[in-house]
Amino acid sequence: MPSLSGKDVERLLGFVAEAESLGGDEPFTSELLGELGRMVPAELIAYNELDRVRRRDLFFAGWPPEDDDDDDVEITDEEWELMLEHPGCLRHQRGFFGALKISDFISQRELHKTRLYDRRHRPLGFEFEMTVALPSPLWHTKTFLFFRAGSHDFTERDRLVLDLLQPHFARLWQAAKTRRLLRSALAELGRTDESESRAVLFLGSGGEVEYASPPAQRLLGAFFPTTHGARLPVALVEWLDSASADPLVRQRGTRRLTVQRADGALVLEETHEQVRLTRREHEVLTFVARGKTNAEIAQLLWLAPSTVRKHLENVYAKLGVNTRTAAVARFLGLIDAAAS
Repeated sequence: MPSLSGKDVERLLGFVAEAESLGGDEPFTSELLGELGRMVPAELIAYNELDRVRRRDLFFAGWPPEDDDDDDVEITDEEWELMLEHPGCLRHQRGFFGALKISDFISQRELHKTRLYDRRHRPLGFEFEMTVALPSPLWHTKTFLFFRAGSHDFTERDRLVLDLLQPHFARLWQAAKTRRLLRSALAELGRTDESESRAVLFLGSGGEVEYASPPAQRLLGAFFPTTHGARLPVALVEWLDSASADPLVRQRGTRRLTVQRADGALVLEETHEQVRLTRREHEVLTFVARGKTNAEIAQLLWLAPSTVRKHLENVYAKLGVNTRTAAVARFLGLIDAAAS
């Protein structure tokens, strides 16, 4: 069984303390990866967050830092295919998140025969690789990658260091997420009134819902009925991906939902369009609100029962409802809104 020396333990504790004290919006920066390289030496260290379902690069940090800092680098189809061939990536995708060396799966001689080596390792001069991942779903994976040149593979001591650090990495990531959430909440609370018609929803870097206020949950359920769990509705994801400057608008009967971006959050606002009922529709609905049947309303208004039914069908369409009870509730709500 590998073990750590007293000096290693001291370095490990010092790294954790320093990482927690930095406390930025992003948990793992190039500077922090450089400090990590003092414990697990490597020519290149990277931290990468990916959506492997939709094939999107969510976040990347590397050490040594690149001179050309382009955050919008697209991952090519070939690079995605290479990930699918990587034995360590495949093992992480199956639920094992501990530290893995590529030599755990194939020898160096066998590696040299692979497309992975030819397209990824050889151009950069790397012979050895080790990865460790944070427990994550496939739509937001979080992985550290270490690459070495030369003739010395990563050791069991290196594996132990990364396995011991993994739970601290997870805590650092969660702390950074909380800081982002609180900062966005404070910014939005200063602009949002207390009306339940407005709501706020905070997103993680992978597009998942980190927090939804109770009104936001209600509005998502009403305007996007297929919403499940922490995943955003497809229509919202497509709108965000389009980077449109225009708000997203959804209509349901006389109810309108407008969604706008606001400093890492989404602001949802529900409004009600003015409903124009004819005089006769208003009379019919008034009697419905008093508990009258169609036959009774027909007698009171000197109409045929089929005419009363037709008026009610028009009212249902205008109010965006399907039942007498819902129509009455909507009608009374309109009266209250007009009086306020």
